[in-house]
Amino acid sequence: MEFPELAREKEKLAGIFAAETGRAEEEIRMIASPYRISPLGAHIDHQGGPVLGMTINAYTLLAYAPTTDGRVRLRSMNYPGRVGFQLAQPEENTGSFWGVYARGATLALHQSVPLRHGIEGLIMGHLPGGGLSSSASVLLAYLSALADVNGIDLTHWELVNLTLVAENTHIGLKNGILDQTSIVFGQPGHLLHIDTIKPDVTAIELSPDADPFRILIAYSGYSRELTTTGYNSRVSECREAARLLSEFSGDPMATRLADIPWDQFGRHGKKLPGHLYRRACHFFSETKRVVKGVEAWKRGTIQAFGRLMMESCESSIQDYECGSQAIHDLQQIVSQTQGVYGSRFSGGGFGGCVVGLVSPDHAGSAVANIKNAYCGRHPEVADQVGVFLARSVSGLRRV
Repeated sequence: MEFPELAREKEKLAGIFAAETGRAEEEIRMIASPYRISPLGAHIDHQGGPVLGMTINAYTLLAYAPTTDGRVRLRSMNYPGRVGFQLAQPEENTGSFWGVYARGATLALHQSVPLRHGIEGLIMGHLPGGGLSSSASVLLAYLSALADVNGIDLTHWELVNLTLVAENTHIGLKNGILDQTSIVFGQPGHLLHIDTIKPDVTAIELSPDADPFRILIAYSGYSRELTTTGYNSRVSECREAARLLSEFSGDPMATRLADIPWDQFGRHGKKLPGHLYRRACHFFSETKRVVKGVEAWKRGTIQAFGRLMMESCESSIQDYECGSQAIHDLQQIVSQTQGVYGSRFSGGGFGGCVVGLVSPDHAGSAVANIKNAYCGRHPEVADQVGVFLARSVSGLRRV
């Protein structure tokens, strides 16, 4: 199954928005904010680790027009209720639970640049809560629309940082910059290497001699909300591991694992409490996998790249200790399906999707076989499960 074509989805959303609001077609603007995959670099961006990202043809789409009364008014195609609030004082109760993202984006931008115009909008996502960074995608859509109607030109890095402020400060998620950086800088056919410390982005083109492959997305039927899972506690555990490692060595206090030299971890790592040692093991081993992954991508050895994805997922389970039984089951099914080079789960591991790379010759049968096998094991979510073939696309943009 392929994701819907962007042009068709844009036309459909604009038509519904025009019918509901009475706005003329020329008044309606549209933001396409793609989802992202991160084949390697799991759970390390918040610790300053290097990560890999790519944007795919699944999107948040926002049809919108400016308001002149200083209000934001929104409806979602995916969730019930309506969202509305004043720009100057966005109430905590926005009218519906999904309004936290519109409110967070507004607060982050309004505190940076005063806003005069709000937006009226209709928003939809292909897999909201599916573990492909739909939260960063929707925040970037709101930020871009608000900036547009207020005549504000935001650089790529300003968008990245405003999203981080919205997530960390106004939504309560202790994440890093992987998601929004991938979405803002995405380029078709390229893997992004993101240095989260500098920060810096390098777009790596796939070798023309690469093994052919398709991107496979398998949705578990279980959405996740990271602020209510173990995501934040894992981040705190990594920071505590960094603090203790710096204390053991007598160095200045470190606040993230990237500040700890590898040899220092080798000397003092076993002194950490067991769970903190495992978190640090994941960080250092995943950092090595990212380096190896870049080389495999440049050479076009997709099978080797896929094996690194499998190792990453195993480390996420054994050392980072994230995931649920359903997502573990799905990843096992995907990894054992004929033609799949490698896979790992996405969405913090607490529900969401499994991302895989599959041979084009087996892609169609893999989609059907994975869905059938997983639904047989988890019939309670059979109506929600989806298995898709995706392709690499451009990042955040007006369409």
